[in-house]
Formats: sequence, C-alpha cells, structure tokens
Amino acid sequence: MSDDYLEPGPQGDLDELLGDAEPVTAADEDTIEAEVDSDEARELRDAAGDASRQVHPSSPEATEYQTFDSDGPIPCVEPRVHAFGAHLLFSQPDVDENGHPGSLAPYDAIVSQYEPSIADDVGSFVFDGELWEINPEKTKYWSGGIAAPGRPYETFNEYQIAVRAQDGLGERKATLQFRPSIPDARTANGDRIDSMPEGLPYGLRVQANSSNLEPDEVIPLIRCLGEEMDINAHYFADECVHEHSNAYQMEMYLRMDRGAGEQHVAGQGAVLDQIALFGSNSRGRGEYKWDNEKVIGHRNAVALDKGTWKKLTEKPNGVGKLVKYYHPEFARSEETSAEDDPLSDPKLELQWSKEYSKRSSVPWEAEDEFDVESLRHELDESLVNVLLWAGLPTRADPRVYTADHYFDATESERDLDLVGNRMPNVQEGEEEQAVAHFARGDASEGERSVLAALTDGGDGADVERLAEMSDTSRSTVYRAADKFDDLVEIANAKMSFEDGVIREKFQDLLNTFEDVTEWVVGGVRQLASEEASMIDQDSALARWARRHGVSITESADGMVVDLGGQPLTRLELVKLIRAGVDAAENSGMMAYRKFISGEFSWTERGGGRRTNQRPINRNGDVLFSSKPPR
Repeated sequence: MSDDYLEPGPQGDLDELLGDAEPVTAADEDTIEAEVDSDEARELRDAAGDASRQVHPSSPEATEYQTFDSDGPIPCVEPRVHAFGAHLLFSQPDVDENGHPGSLAPYDAIVSQYEPSIADDVGSFVFDGELWEINPEKTKYWSGGIAAPGRPYETFNEYQIAVRAQDGLGERKATLQFRPSIPDARTANGDRIDSMPEGLPYGLRVQANSSNLEPDEVIPLIRCLGEEMDINAHYFADECVHEHSNAYQMEMYLRMDRGAGEQHVAGQGAVLDQIALFGSNSRGRGEYKWDNEKVIGHRNAVALDKGTWKKLTEKPNGVGKLVKYYHPEFARSEETSAEDDPLSDPKLELQWSKEYSKRSSVPWEAEDEFDVESLRHELDESLVNVLLWAGLPTRADPRVYTADHYFDATESERDLDLVGNRMPNVQEGEEEQAVAHFARGDASEGERSVLAALTDGGDGADVERLAEMSDTSRSTVYRAADKFDDLVEIANAKMSFEDGVIREKFQDLLNTFEDVTEWVVGGVRQLASEEASMIDQDSALARWARRHGVSITESADGMVVDLGGQPLTRLELVKLIRAGVDAAENSGMMAYRKFISGEFSWTERGGGRRTNQRPINRNGDVLFSSKPPR
C-alpha cells in the first residue's frame, strides 16, 4: 500500500475496495475506460438535427418542466451522490507533541482497539437511523511504509475497516483506511516521503472511499464507528479536521425511464451526441465512447475539460466532467418492469473527471475557494442542465425518473443556474459551413462532380472508383480534396467526409435539386451574365447565396431563386429574403430589380414545397409586410 498522502487516487485498489458494488452502484465499472469495451476508434455519431424537446410521450405538461426562475431556488429532481473519495486528516489543534502540533493519540487509539475479530466484537450499530455492520472480508491491516522512530516496531501499521448498511443490498458503504500523520515522514531506510508535506502535524489520516453516502455523512460515520470501538469521538470533531483534508472523487446519478433515456440521452442526435459534437468543435480536450452492442446506451460516456464546460454553461467551472449513461453489466430485458426491478432502467451520471481536470483534489472546506461543497453544487447543477438540454423534465416526473434503493426520484428547491441549450447553435454553424461550401463558386465542374459522387454513395471509395463515378480523373479527385480540405479527407487512397453531419447536410441539399447537374454546372456561378461587372462572385448577393445555400439562375423576367430544401418557418423565411433584398441592393440597381421581381421556391415547415412564388412587392417589401428600418 502506498503512503502517498497528497496523491488524489485511492491508496490501494479501488476496484478491490468497492468491488462488490455491482447492481445499484456499479462502482467497479465507473471509469470511462471500463465502461465501454471498444477496440476500435469510431467517428462521433451523426448528429441528426436538434434534440427533440418532447419531455416524454406521456407528459403533456412539457412546458411546465421547461420553465424556471433563474434568480432564486427552483424545484428540481434531486440526484444522488454515488461514489465519493476523500483524504481526511484529523489533528488536535490544542495539543503539542515533540515540538510539533497535534498528537498520535487518535492513531494509537485505532491500534489499541483493532482486533482481527473486530466485526464480531462491534456487531451491528446504528448510523443515521439505519443498522450498519463491519464487513469482515474487507477489514484487515498491513505493515505500512512510514518509519516509526522511538517505537518497538520498525514501521507503522495501517488499518482498513469496511462498513456497510444492513439494507439487504449492502451498497451504501464505506471503506476506511487509517494511517498515522507525522511531520518529516520517512521510510525505514531514512528516505524522505516526498508526497507527504514535511510540515504535517501529528494525527490520524483517514482515506475514505464511499458509495451512496453524501460527503457530509462521511465524518459522522467515522465518528460513529469510533464510538462503537470505544474511541474518543473528540478525535474526529469538526475542529480537528485539518486544512490538508481534501476530496479526490465525486459522482452523482439519477435513474430514468429507458425509453426516455434512449430518445433524449443515448439515441442518435440526442444530448450525448450533441455534447460530443460541441466539444469536438471547440478548443480543448475530451473523449466520447459508447457501447450499444447489447442494448442502446449500455455503456456511453462523454468527457470534456473544464474550459469546454464553461462554454456550455456560460460560467466558470472548477473541474472537467464526464457524463455517463449506462445499464448494469447484464442489462435487463426491455420487457422487465421497472416496478419489479429498477435496474431495468439505466442511470445517468455526472462525474468529476480527473483526466480532464487540472486539479487532482479539492479542499474539504475552504472559504471563498472551490471546495467539496462547491464541487457537489457544480456536479448537481451540471447534471440538471444536461437534463434540460436533453429536453427532459428538470422536476421529478415519476413517469421519467425511476426510484431505486438509494435514489428516491424526489425533488427539492435549490439555487441552480440553469442555462438554455447552446449546442444546436454549434450544429447549425457546422451545417452553415456545409451550405457555404456546397454553393461556393470557386470550384470547377469536375470538382463539384467529385463531391456529388462522394455524396451519392461514394463516401469511403478509393480514388480510382471515385474518378470513375464522377467521370473525372484521379488528379481532379485530388484537386477536389484540396479545394474542400476542411470537409473531406483522403487516407490510404480513399476519400471520405470529415464528419457525418457534413455528409448528411450535403445529402439533404443535393436532394433539393431534381437533377444533381443543376448544382454541378449551376449554382451561384450562373449570376455571371451581361451584368458580370455588378454581379460577380465577390458581390454581396453572391456571398448571401453562398452563405445560405441559395441557388440563383436568371430568366427573361428576372431571377429564379431556390432557397434550398431546409424547411423554413414563416419568420425564418422573411428574415432570409429580407437579407437577400439588402444584398441585392448592395450589388447594384440591376441586380436589385431582377431579384425583387424574381420567382422564389422554398420548403415551408409544415406546409410542404412552394414554387413559382413572388414574395416581394415592387417596393422591396417581403411578403407584403412592413419593411424594417435599415
């Protein structure tokens, strides 16, 4: 066992310490490495547009759960702390030993009271209104690595006592490791133990690894155990908690209806996809892993650093975090009722990710600093925000949230800063990028043909095959890759889109043309006419068309303008055409006259395709509405 006091990880094998936390806590499967058994790296799942805002098929009160007062406490579903880890140091502030603060009396008390038969000696005891017991299988001691000068033994022993609630499951538990705290700690060979600060006081160090315990329950549990062992409870009093005490692990979870989770959390284009896509489009670090082999969302997790979480929540974050959605190792059948077995429904969990955080521990309690209480609040707030972004109720809707033995699926009023979902904006930005490249006027017909072939079944094809499909040459394929280098890539002589979102957007846009040739040989380049000096590729109108994926051709009576296949609301349509009117006016009087007298086509959201429309009157007003001030 290690004596590294300042190292944030468990001193020993956490899998061993919490290894039997299977059905409800799954503590042995709670790392991103363990929860997804995937040998191959894959692209992020294709994000299929905005996540649905429907709360639940049977929840007509959706809007009730989407409203909140951001200026004060609001009722929200109450997540449960799952796993928690802390290094605690107890030292008596009013005692001095060998010229140093504190005393080894608390450690000596553990030594004197520990017996191999301690589980039988203590028996059952009451903590927080529940019966608890010592788990003899995980209670033991060993010779540590800290030298014990002036004592009849070479090194100090270390003691491990595991306790658990007698609740039928035994998953509300803690493993406590007791070690001495001494200044200028050294090994038996006299070497300094650098991981332990030289100026530590005398006292008792306790490493606590707990499951289904709140942070503020850990010290009272230690105090209660001490009393049962006839150890003075004063050793564990609040005033004896030293400033070096810290936490290194915290996870919070809730359990939700499987159908709602698959639709809003783990499904294609749902919130995990959105978070991963947001992270991949931002500067920073992150990771996305999934395992849908046995059931959708069997082991899915997204990790982001704290800078990316800051962009998501629009406020500073103390740590990087991992969002995890998972079933037990042996996922229940879909036919299993949650009333009979809550584990038929999955968990949604938010963890402090040390891999994506600069800090490896947080102070136990520190005024005006990020400490354990701040960490818990941040995880709580972030988890409820994930629910909001997923389109799930932030209140304790019993049709969505499933109570288990430790998660009550209840709500409480808390002062949480909930923010709207900014992630669709990132998706829209990537889609706009695709539109701009789709309509760009600086590619040759051959290069456009390559991109059309890539979209129409050629994604991932080798260069020779793609040249054949596009009726071009190998050199044209490579030129197209260079022209659209931020959208496509060639690896191992095979060409593919960089991202599934871009691929889908290109497919959607190509589907708006009756003939792909319309795009290959047409598009905004057909603006070049006898008025080329006024309507060129750098004109405001051409830039507007490229930006929005608009196809413009000319007829004897004016322009023929296709606004694309993306369904538009009435407001979006008006805004888009008004922007076009302004762009045409900035491109010259001839372009302006042809544009406002042109025929328009578009797809109306909920109303189908509209063609041969003339939505602009002679004054340039759109849809005969008042023209806004310019």
